[in-house]
Amino acid sequence: MTAIATSGADGRLDRGGRIALSGESGFLVFGLVAVGLWLTPGFAAAGDALQVTNARVPASDEVGIDLPLAMTIRNDATEADAILRVRCPFANFAVKHTVDRGEGAPAMREIKSIPIPESKTTELKHDGHHVMLLQTRQKLVDGEAFTCAVVFQKAGSKETEVQVSRTP
Repeated sequence: MTAIATSGADGRLDRGGRIALSGESGFLVFGLVAVGLWLTPGFAAAGDALQVTNARVPASDEVGIDLPLAMTIRNDATEADAILRVRCPFANFAVKHTVDRGEGAPAMREIKSIPIPESKTTELKHDGHHVMLLQTRQKLVDGEAFTCAVVFQKAGSKETEVQVSRTP
């Protein structure tokens, strides 16, 4: 085997003839590779391709009631995602629902997650998939805004501003 002299990161070759990286040099190379991947288009985190907008709840003069949370979700990712949880400071619980239109009148049915298809915009509204905020802790005044956390299976948690409005 012929040895080739190289000027490696710390001047050493391993048994296979590759430059041996150790200590600070190894961390530097690892860091540069990580930054390069982060800057590469298409290597963006799943959360970057998902936007939550137009989140809103109806105003209410009552405390301890249940209210629907509506929102628009745009998923520009190449994979589907799903809403797993929602946490809002003005409600004790949040439940994911769909409206079942089987026999008789439409009825809300609790579901484990709300599907968010890839490359589509999904509207969560009272007559389809939506989140019910249960046992409100305070009155909700028209014009107020709160920050709620919407937790997605792949995109993680998204802090979302929720507007209180008299109009749906």
